[in-house]
Amino acid sequence: MTNIVLKYTIKEEQILREFLLENNISRKTLTRIKFDSDGSIKVNGREENVRYLLKKNDIVEITLPSENFSEFVRFINRDINIVYEDPYFLIVNKEINLPSIPSRNLEDESLLEIVNYYFKKKNINTIPHIVTRLDKNTSGLVLIAKHRHIHALFSNLKIDKYYTALVNGKVKDNETIEAPIRRVSSSIIEREVGEGGEFAKTEYWLEEYISEEGISIVKLKLYTGRTHQIRVHMKYKGYPLLGDELYGGDVSNISRQALHCTNLKFIHPITDEVVNVRADLPEDMINIIKHNE
Repeated sequence: MTNIVLKYTIKEEQILREFLLENNISRKTLTRIKFDSDGSIKVNGREENVRYLLKKNDIVEITLPSENFSEFVRFINRDINIVYEDPYFLIVNKEINLPSIPSRNLEDESLLEIVNYYFKKKNINTIPHIVTRLDKNTSGLVLIAKHRHIHALFSNLKIDKYYTALVNGKVKDNETIEAPIRRVSSSIIEREVGEGGEFAKTEYWLEEYISEEGISIVKLKLYTGRTHQIRVHMKYKGYPLLGDELYGGDVSNISRQALHCTNLKFIHPITDEVVNVRADLPEDMINIIKHNE
């Protein structure tokens, strides 16, 4: 098995400890590297302590300690649609009727448990950490870090998340919704816009209006990540998602909320390159669009 290695080229003279902190190598991670047998910090191929003086063009290599699965974890052997992968993370196109994480009673299989099996099969010496989560019946792109340290790096990064939805009614060409979301007092699952809720911000654009059926194809961007945010905000504006029975959507042509994460865009936390990944709409949403063209 191969551990994850972070590789950096030094641009200016500085103490190794300062460089590590500037690059979000936390004290907790440093402690694990120091005391776990398979972690290391090397400069130009040699292990050095954090007081070492780095010089321009030195190569720093940080080998992250391995991570072990809990004895209670499930490994599920199912196909997985990976649309991007590198040594640090992968992006999966999640199907419908699949939770992102295991339920408490393990009633359903989950994306995480399928990725567990993938890691084991590929001899990846860590465990997966889901960075962007989707509802069970929302399809599309899910970002998964290959180490807790990579997951932590993403918490400091701006991730642009774009969705496509089919909604009842003709929406405005463009609108930004800022409305707090709270849990409905009589329900564990349902959410609503209301006072005392958490701040939530969604922007949408009209991509096409199918006048014969009164359906809008909408592109959306999430600025916050509240539970059911898009579904609640679109209902609040009077445009419930097709198939979204919980929030009053028309269920005659689709049996789940017509919502798909189509695009993730962000700066790579290690290479600083732009990562821009897209996923085509699933068949059930395409069929509605084609049927009404």
